[in-house]
Amino acid sequence: MDKRTEWTELGLSTVDKMLIWAIPPVLGGVLGWFLPVIAEWASSLPWVPFQGPLELVASLHGPWVALITALLGLLAGMWLSHAAIRESLHVRLSDRELQLSVNGAEAVYTREDIFAAFLDGKELVLVGQQGQELYRQKIEGKARLFTEEFLRHGYPWREGDPYADEYRRWVANSPELTAAMNALFEAREKALREDDKDDADDLRRELSKLGVTVRDEGKRQYWRLHGSRL
Repeated sequence: MDKRTEWTELGLSTVDKMLIWAIPPVLGGVLGWFLPVIAEWASSLPWVPFQGPLELVASLHGPWVALITALLGLLAGMWLSHAAIRESLHVRLSDRELQLSVNGAEAVYTREDIFAAFLDGKELVLVGQQGQELYRQKIEGKARLFTEEFLRHGYPWREGDPYADEYRRWVANSPELTAAMNALFEAREKALREDDKDDADDLRRELSKLGVTVRDEGKRQYWRLHGSRL
């Protein structure tokens, strides 16, 4: 009997990765090559900002200038390509285990850990057996493939959030929540206004430790209780 574990990988396809590695460097190199000409033209327009740097670039002459700026553009494009791939979610799943990695951070769950898995827009959401949100991250690739592969490997895939009806909108000093919870929501509201995703995610995890699951709709925060607080 063949007991080898079958793994499925989801995320950026090979073609996607090839395009990401090719397009930004090429565009960066082309833009860099023409940068001296563009800078000279832009510096003649008084309403264009950064006149000082533009005039400096426009003052440089010689074929070596275009070569250097093209090389710098190429390197900048390669850095963007690397960042785009590193920050995209990679999912690896078998019938027993689910591995997720993005931006150097990894998370592993067994199939038994998961009560529900679903897509909230373009975000993959995993909910634990106590109703807590285990994981939330934007996906890359076709949503249909996530649905098909999670079901094929026996995961409890849902068409939507099974707790959707339990959320209520957070308002300042919500009487149903403790002072500590409200303080975390206030800090998170500030992070959302400032588009500080890392801080917002950290505060989401802190609220989860207190038994509160958070869902965002734009800059608005919605919450429900999970675990022993239900």
